Amino acid sequence: GRYPSGSDDFASAVAGDLNGADLSAQTSDAIMRWKYAKLLGNLGNAVQAACGLKADTRDIYVRLRDEALACYRAAGIDCATADEMRTRREGVLSFDPEAGPQRGGGSSWQSLARGAGSIESDFLNGEVALLGRLHGVATPANSTLQHIAARLVREGASPGALTPDDVRGEISRAEGEGAASG
Repeated sequence: GRYPSGSDDFASAVAGDLNGADLSAQTSDAIMRWKYAKLLGNLGNAVQAACGLKADTRDIYVRLRDEALACYRAAGIDCATADEMRTRREGVLSFDPEAGPQRGGGSSWQSLARGAGSIESDFLNGEVALLGRLHGVATPANSTLQHIAARLVREGASPGALTPDDVRGEISRAEGEGAASG
């Protein structure tokens, strides 16, 4: 789709080329609905990088997502629903443990593992933190994960350098600081 909305022959041609290369692409007149939904799904990337692949961080991800949805509501941002995303992925994305090696970590995890020198959290968790500042919504979890990820890169840390409790503690401290300044 075209930014911020609409579609055209070029977008259709690109989608056709991607589909011809055995990828899955569709055009959408409301592409930003899908981009904001994708952002929700990627908010946990920094948590996975910080805590590793096997850590139970679902509660942290839920907090990241809830903050983002509150920001979306305050900003009047519409996003595709979880059901729409699930339907879009049906028959396209699947992971079969019997099919071979397990998928490695996500993109942020990979950035730390490779020592890439940067991480995408500014564009993911940082986007939510910015929306929060612009629309008066507290985002202690997303702001904290943005800072944690940047710190891990600066320190040259490996994926899984922190425990989920470390991350929860940093979020709690950020909430306390926010309440004290509010």
